[in-house]
Amino acid sequence: MKFLHYSLCFLLLIMQIQSNDENNIKCEEYFKNIVDAISIGEMPKNVSPQTLLSSGKGLQDLGSYLVCRDSVDLHYIHLRMISGGRPLHMGFCLPQFCDMDYLQTFNETTKKFINNLTNLQFNRSMIESVSYQDPELMYPEWSVGTYLTLFLLIVVVGLNVIGSIFSIIAENKKKAYQDDLQIEIKNKAVQKINDSKIEETSFQSESINQLYRRSELIQNEIMENQESAFMSGQGQFQEIKYEKYKEATWERFALSFSFIHNYQKLFKINEPKGDNAGFVVFNGIRSLSIFWVIFGHDQLIRGSNSFNLIDIPYKITEPGWVTLTPAAYFAVDTFFFVGGFLAAVLLLEKLTKLRTIKFTLVPAMWLHRFLRIWPTYAFCILVYWQLTVYMSDGPIWNEYITSTSTCNTQWWKNLLFIDNMFSHANNGLSYCFGWGWYLSNDFQIFLITPILLIIYARNKKIGLTIIISLLIGSVFSAYYIAFSHDYHLQIGTPNAKPQPDYQDVFYYKPWVRISPYLIGILFGLFYRNYISGQNQKLVDLAKKIKDSVLIRTLLYVIGIGLTQTIIWIIIPLQKDMNAWPPQAQYFYQAFNRVFFVIGVGFCITPALLGCKNDPSRFILGHPFWQPIARISFCMYLTHFIVILFMTFSSTQLVYYQYSHILFFTLTDIVYTIVIGGILSLAIEVPCMNLEKILFAPKKQQAIKLNGNQVQDQIDL
Repeated sequence: MKFLHYSLCFLLLIMQIQSNDENNIKCEEYFKNIVDAISIGEMPKNVSPQTLLSSGKGLQDLGSYLVCRDSVDLHYIHLRMISGGRPLHMGFCLPQFCDMDYLQTFNETTKKFINNLTNLQFNRSMIESVSYQDPELMYPEWSVGTYLTLFLLIVVVGLNVIGSIFSIIAENKKKAYQDDLQIEIKNKAVQKINDSKIEETSFQSESINQLYRRSELIQNEIMENQESAFMSGQGQFQEIKYEKYKEATWERFALSFSFIHNYQKLFKINEPKGDNAGFVVFNGIRSLSIFWVIFGHDQLIRGSNSFNLIDIPYKITEPGWVTLTPAAYFAVDTFFFVGGFLAAVLLLEKLTKLRTIKFTLVPAMWLHRFLRIWPTYAFCILVYWQLTVYMSDGPIWNEYITSTSTCNTQWWKNLLFIDNMFSHANNGLSYCFGWGWYLSNDFQIFLITPILLIIYARNKKIGLTIIISLLIGSVFSAYYIAFSHDYHLQIGTPNAKPQPDYQDVFYYKPWVRISPYLIGILFGLFYRNYISGQNQKLVDLAKKIKDSVLIRTLLYVIGIGLTQTIIWIIIPLQKDMNAWPPQAQYFYQAFNRVFFVIGVGFCITPALLGCKNDPSRFILGHPFWQPIARISFCMYLTHFIVILFMTFSSTQLVYYQYSHILFFTLTDIVYTIVIGGILSLAIEVPCMNLEKILFAPKKQQAIKLNGNQVQDQIDL
């Protein structure tokens, strides 16, 4: 029986080999007839009209993928070429017997043929590698990781559905509690009036209405988990205690995932109040910065995969929209600046409330930061790596699959926030979740932030000296790296020399990117000293800024001048990389982000100090920006996935021109807002809620002081 089984398998193998050999012979004859016909100036007779219509007519022409795929005796073949580390494409609609395996035997022949043509026209070989690919055969098989990620996605969706159902039930329970509470408060108010023997005709009705209005305030405080409220009567304060509404721990866990509850929190417009009301300007800064990042990456990805690729070297020499593309990395520096400012202000605010400031607090701060970023980040990497590859197809969809495949060996670097410390091959492109370098930098910089602020809280002079020294060291290291490697500015000027290690050595490194963060900390220290009133000189300076229109105008002139100069000064380099001497380019790369964020800081200083009629407060602090700013983290995580997905799932490459790129940028912004919002509701906000449940501080102890004054003892 075994002999018969093995014999059948052997016969099937021989038949398969013979079939492949027959297909190869047919394909060889097919191309031979085409070459012979062309050599005598005739139209090949064995090429069907469908093949001619559905094949590409030149470089970056993908042909008609859908028409060819639906044909019975034809299939689509993608010719992928690499030039300067970037892919080039061309599509062919060929007979079924010309399969991918046979065509790949001609990879080197095709490469030599194309390079001979480029040598004739451009005097140099332009193609580094060539491969024939069948898009239908490029899909990876489902792995254990794919099934686990799909299971995790189902669990997350299930938790959100269950949480939403529980939120509806909880709202009904709270409403019933409110109704009972109002009746109880009104009864106590009536009883209080009766006990005081107030005449019904003269005062009772008014007192009941007044006390009932107070009951609404009491009710609101109870709903916010206050343990007691104060009701006044006959000029004296009397404390009335109520049992606050409590959910079971499992209910709180379920409610953490409620789409309804989280949506109300995430998209609620809050009115700015208190000393930090000026922080609303950061909503506009975050929103505009993420839009700028999307624009820059849209230009990069769609520009390098455009139909008229040959026009790109000429288009990038024109000042205007293209100038904003290399300047888009200032948007990331703005994020660093905002992060440093808020870390300085908020951490110092909490540190000053402690009786003793110890370095043992640092691990808890690290843990909070890790839990704030890691779950959402890890979920995005898993979905991007394991699931999104099966969500579309197209003639160049294999480019998307290739970009995700880098996570097969590099995923752990991202999850440990150390991915920016490794090499990522030519031009830094062999990178799992390549835009995650910002999160790694942010986390690495935050590791030293609590230490710096604790030192500052204990000794301001020493802390300030260390911060300024680190800033100087960062600027010097950027200059030294640019000088020692002879790095010019990283823009696509036609005569720019290759810099394959620029991203890994310079762009991704925290000692280069930390300078905007440190400047944010310095601005935050200035603001904190003004609010606390500890430094009278800084308080007087802040008051002068607030009171003087001239000083505020001067700050705007300097701030806008710095930011716009840093952006537009590179226009000569767009046409000729040698327009600046090397020393000037080294200096610019060392100081550009420093001057830019200082300019941003000058522009928002009046608003931070409380100038309500300030232009930046009106524009950047508009309520419109609040929801977008809240989901900016998730927008950053998902925006590049959206751009890659939309680019490589297309059946035709886009024709590069400003109107098209602007249209696609706006489209990708809308998609990113929707997807980022869903991610925030499903993962980010629930994880923040769970952290509050699992690591909640000790219950605040209310101490009654001077009648109705309450002081909170807060544990950090």
